[in-house]
Parts: sequence; structure tokens; C-alpha cells
Amino acid sequence: MQPITITAADGYRLSATYFEGHTSAPGTIVISSATGVKKEFYLNFARYLVRKGYTVLLYDYRGIGGSAPRRLKTSKAYMHEWGTKDMNAVLNWLVAEKSCIDIIWIGHSIGGQLFGFLEKKQHLKKVITVNAGLGYWGNFAFPMNIKIGALWYIVAPLLITIHGYGSVKKLGWGEDLPGNVLREWRKWCINKNYFMALLQKKLNARSFHDFNVPITAVYTNDDFIATDKTIARMMEFFPNAPIDIIKIPVSKYTHHKAGHTGLFRKRFENSLWPLLAAMIDNKETVVQHSTFTSQVFETIEA
Repeated sequence: MQPITITAADGYRLSATYFEGHTSAPGTIVISSATGVKKEFYLNFARYLVRKGYTVLLYDYRGIGGSAPRRLKTSKAYMHEWGTKDMNAVLNWLVAEKSCIDIIWIGHSIGGQLFGFLEKKQHLKKVITVNAGLGYWGNFAFPMNIKIGALWYIVAPLLITIHGYGSVKKLGWGEDLPGNVLREWRKWCINKNYFMALLQKKLNARSFHDFNVPITAVYTNDDFIATDKTIARMMEFFPNAPIDIIKIPVSKYTHHKAGHTGLFRKRFENSLWPLLAAMIDNKETVVQHSTFTSQVFETIEA
């Protein structure tokens, strides 16, 4: 395990951890975190993959964990920069410094959404998204839709006003977030089309439209965020990628709940992790598959 620093194109220094696999490693894996989740959360799963021979890279987005300034109030980071700048920095480092090819991208939640901004996608072998459903609060079932609606319309604005940043840790919503990150995340999550407007008006919508690397969208059936509806809606952002959707019936494999983040906890090493490993290794799994045919947003085509 080697702590490293990766410098993004704008000079921002990202904290990362690099695990060197076997000389004849079966491949290189990037684990891209969920919102407000530090890279250390994925250490056990990374070590599990290393034992299988893989080289693994973990990293923190700007404003999170080891990539956050001492005073979070001073951070000017935006959530979209996690995709446009940080994800590209990580992929570029692996290509330039380690000569990696056929990289497997495992994206958890937001890490499985913003990868469409990757510029050197030709170096990716495939993408595996985990519980990466479209985050519009109105898609969630009752009573969570009420709770999340209150978070976005009442609590989040108050937190930023009072503290100057997203002090969500005390609410059990992961690490505290830079103010601009929480503001942007809120803007996406109160919009039925999530960050599609951002792609169309400010950033390169074609990068998502042209993304053609195979995607396996995995989600657990006990997550209120990632559901049949939200996973399908999120995959519509990648109309030209071959997509396979896999739903894991958690109770079939374990009595523990997985929820939105639990799949990466060590308690699932002998139950759910082998399912992810089989997907990584291109081995057949016994969980339910469904082929997804995405519909192109007309506004992207315009």
C-alpha cells in the first residue's frame, strides 16, 4: 500500500493510495468513491482485490478526506469537478506513470455517474457502477422522499448559511462537503433530469453521449436510492454504451442489510464480494441480469 499524491490539470493535489498487484496482475482497478465517503472506507475491499492479484487505486475527490483543505469553509470545489478534473487526473496518472491499459473503473454512487467526463476512455476495459441511481428526490419511495425533500429544501440551505459549508456529517450523510459541492448536489437532486441541464448548458454533453465502454450497473435491492427506476434513468445518460443491469437480492446471500454504501463493508467478504469479483473477472454470476436499451435524450442530439 503506497500513499501517493496525484496532481490534477488545474494544480489541485489529490490524496490517493496505490496498491501494486502481482507482476502478472489480471488488471488495474480504480475505485471511485460515493459522495462524502473517504477512500479509507474502501480499503478492505481494495485489499480483497489485491489478494486476487489486481492493482488498485483509491483516491479522495477535492474537498473530501485527504484532499480537503484544513478549513473546509475555504474550499471552492464544485461537485462536477470531481468528474471533469479529479477522475481525469487519476486515469491520466495511471496511463502516464504506470502505463496501464484495460483499466476497470468501479464507481460507487457519484463515482458511477460522473465517469462520462473521462477523456481517455480508450484506456478503460469496462465500468462497473454500484448503486449509482439518478438522485432526484421525487423518485424515492415514501417516507424517504419526504425526508430527502426536507434535506434539500430546508436543511441543506440552512447548513450552508450557518456554517459556510455542508456540515452533513452530524446528520449521518458522510463527510462534510464544501459549500459549492452541496449547493450543486442539491441543484441536481431537485431536478427531475438530475445534472443533464449542466451537461447541456455548461459542460460537454457529447462526452457522455460518446461514451462507448461497456457498463455493468449493479445495485442492491435494499437501497432506497438505487432502484429499478433510478438505475434505468441514470443509464440513459450513456446512450451509446453497452449496458447490463444487475440487481442483487441481498437477503438471498446474507441476513445483513447492504443499503446504499454497505456493499463495500468487510462483513460481506464471503457473501456479496464474490458476486462483484465475478463481474470484475468476467465470470458468470447467478444474480438476475437484464439487458438495458437506453433512449437518447433528444436535447443531447440537438
